[in-house]
Amino acid sequence: MTDDLRKYGKPVPSVFDLLGRGEVDLTAALAWTLRQSPALLAAFWDRVDAPGSATDAVIDLEVADDQGRTDLEIANEHATVVVEAKKGWLVPGEAQLSKYVPRLKDSPHPLLVSLSDSSAEWAATQLGASIGGIPVRHIPWDAVRTDLRAISKSARGIERHWVTELINYLAGATAMRDPSEQWVYCVVASKGTMGGPRTFRDYVTTERSYFHPFGGRNGWPKRPPTFLAFRWEGRVRQINRVLDSKVVDRLQDEWPDIPTGAHADTESPHIIYRLGQDIPIGEIPTKGVYANARVWALLDQILTQPGLAEAVRSSKNLVRAPTD
Repeated sequence: MTDDLRKYGKPVPSVFDLLGRGEVDLTAALAWTLRQSPALLAAFWDRVDAPGSATDAVIDLEVADDQGRTDLEIANEHATVVVEAKKGWLVPGEAQLSKYVPRLKDSPHPLLVSLSDSSAEWAATQLGASIGGIPVRHIPWDAVRTDLRAISKSARGIERHWVTELINYLAGATAMRDPSEQWVYCVVASKGTMGGPRTFRDYVTTERSYFHPFGGRNGWPKRPPTFLAFRWEGRVRQINRVLDSKVVDRLQDEWPDIPTGAHADTESPHIIYRLGQDIPIGEIPTKGVYANARVWALLDQILTQPGLAEAVRSSKNLVRAPTD
């Protein structure tokens, strides 16, 4: 990776980053590499358990009809695979996938495939085994990364080039953020509760965890931040690297002593982050930041600016803040 080329102030680690990092861009990057790498196409075909060989498969992007527009279609004489790709942990809903059922009625072996950062275990709780009689499969982006790494060891020439480009691209465009990324997501850790024995602050300081509603709605991140900062009583009090994360259907799955019915939000899907050790910090006042605002700032700016508000402003002047 090089800093010689930048877009919106950020390095461009792969040619695919010139497209962007939205869902349409992700799908286009995957489709291009599937066409350039027979090994990746074969591995993907095996993962969705489609019959026949993918060697003679035709790949189509953005196929539209009266029912909607598919992200990606891969078809040969044996099977037709419709792929709905998502960014983050979301999976496509039944209503969305059912729109594609009519166009698959003439295929000898139709398949609907969900592709996202969701684990297979979480996707299984959200997706049925079939829709309209058509089997549904889920492939995590992690599985694609696994296949890419394996293929890169033996690929040569142009195939190796494009496999490497996609590896670099997915490292920043999907759930796996670059560990060197210095953006910090700063939130309030209040003394309120979800009805259980712990306050929100207790989860951060004692349980070494943080959680928020899953799904990327209402401004919550779609991908785990690299760092989390917590503030209360007028100061940033704690900053931690996020070690890992997982999605649970309800908070009681992780903390059974949270009473059911006490707070409606506890019984909806949440993403839980496990926190690393505390990063030493000095006095970082939060004056000028709206009380409950969730903000992004660069780690070095938080540590060097007079306060959080100044860190947010100076960070935005240096580079665009994450939007996902």
